[in-house]
Amino acid sequence: MSARPELSIIIPWKDRPELGIALRRNRRVFVANGYEVLVVSCGGAPKPFRELLGEHRFPGLRGVELPDTMFNKGLALNIGASLAQAERLFFLDADIVLRGDFLGESMKRLGTKYFLTVDRVFESEKPETERSSYLRELSYAMSFVDNKGRTAHVETNHLNLRDGSRSGPGMVLLRRKHFEAVNGMNSDLFGWGWEDLDLLVRLQLELGLSQRKHGNIVHLSHGDERRDLGGESRGISEHRNLARCLENYQRGHYWGTRVDDVQTWEGRAVRIEPEPRKRSGKRLTPAA
Repeated sequence: MSARPELSIIIPWKDRPELGIALRRNRRVFVANGYEVLVVSCGGAPKPFRELLGEHRFPGLRGVELPDTMFNKGLALNIGASLAQAERLFFLDADIVLRGDFLGESMKRLGTKYFLTVDRVFESEKPETERSSYLRELSYAMSFVDNKGRTAHVETNHLNLRDGSRSGPGMVLLRRKHFEAVNGMNSDLFGWGWEDLDLLVRLQLELGLSQRKHGNIVHLSHGDERRDLGGESRGISEHRNLARCLENYQRGHYWGTRVDDVQTWEGRAVRIEPEPRKRSGKRLTPAA
């Protein structure tokens, strides 16, 4: 890519076949706008990863492999952001299909003192049984105020009981300078839960940014058996990560692990450029 893209989209991945569906259905928007798409395989199997990228290749699509490690979303996003070319970053899950001009509209709303998250996430498959409710919405949230009077507010979950949608705080649009100003994600958080919310809290407490929510997207439905939870339940993993976040906030530590992660993986991360499928079976070639 010769010109710097307007947006870099970073997708963390490990052995999730839904990525192929997401790339195919999002391709038109990605290509039409010249967006850069970086898919970071964190501990994933190399062969299916390269085959997926080769099968769904398009201009701007690149892969990065972090071999011989457990899946860690924060690590994957930190490494992906370090290799991204654009000044605006969007963190996208591997099982998400975008609707309409979500990205273009979101960038117009970003401003200079905000970060943006997804307003409503719909499931691709409706539940087998739907319960009627007199309630329309249900929200769980946490607020923080530090000794300097700086505040942060995050919704841990927001459910629309009428249409079945939920909030999507894990898909974040922000400026690179803001991401780097809080030293990125915290890869000391692992498993499932709070690695995304932690970034939102730190952007507010450290930089004074405000959150905006916009747009609707579709999640390709699946069960927890598809998640890499390291043998733990979601509840145990989320509780552990929250406890670690609270310990950091109580110390006034609003810092991620980006710099350390990039230094640790320098020379170890494998960059992948998708190539057309060939009869020899060769799909992708590691970048020089």
